Amino acid sequence: MNGVRVGLSLAHGRMRGPSAPLVLLSICIASFAVGVLERKSDALSAPDDALGGAVFGIALPLLTYLVSERVCDATRLDRSVDAVARYGTDRRAALLGVLLASALCSALAGALITIAALLGAHAPASHTLLADLRASVGIALLAGAVYALYFGMASLFGKRGGGRKWALIIDFVLGAGSSALALPWPRGHVRNLLGGEPVVDLSQASAWLVLGAIGLACVALSVLRTAE
Repeated sequence: MNGVRVGLSLAHGRMRGPSAPLVLLSICIASFAVGVLERKSDALSAPDDALGGAVFGIALPLLTYLVSERVCDATRLDRSVDAVARYGTDRRAALLGVLLASALCSALAGALITIAALLGAHAPASHTLLADLRASVGIALLAGAVYALYFGMASLFGKRGGGRKWALIIDFVLGAGSSALALPWPRGHVRNLLGGEPVVDLSQASAWLVLGAIGLACVALSVLRTAE
């Protein structure tokens, strides 16, 4: 547990400073603006259009990618803990701490941009706002955490974490479909939870389970690919 705490502290130090909150604030403002524009276009479908398009389709994957790159110090996940591993901290435990910090930050950020988009997509006196918040924030928390674990694991491929970029591209391309090719990637299952087209006709209950399995598999692969 000491190694996990060291990893958490390391990631926390890398997330400090004004740039991370400013980026999050900018994305929240943009998400709110998208919600408002969708409401002016079609008030009935505005929440679904804002979340399924700009928020979960673009903003959340990009934001979690940036968080992963920041907590990993723009390098591979295993190399990101070199500074503490050389002084005796268990590398795998520290790596888990970095992954945990990335997942927590991404989950919180996902929830905040979702709330911002829904506030914009609903009229001030809307009676459906609370119901949409209850339904969507949980999805944002899980999606943010899973994307963070996914990008962390992917950074272990390539010299300086280049696999992270390929993971983003693959998720955008293959995850956009509904065939078996989309099964290993988060995007299609998040879309399913939002009421969109499912991957290989999976139910929404199954999509929750598959997303959780992807996150756990990414943690396991991260540990297995890291030398003690």
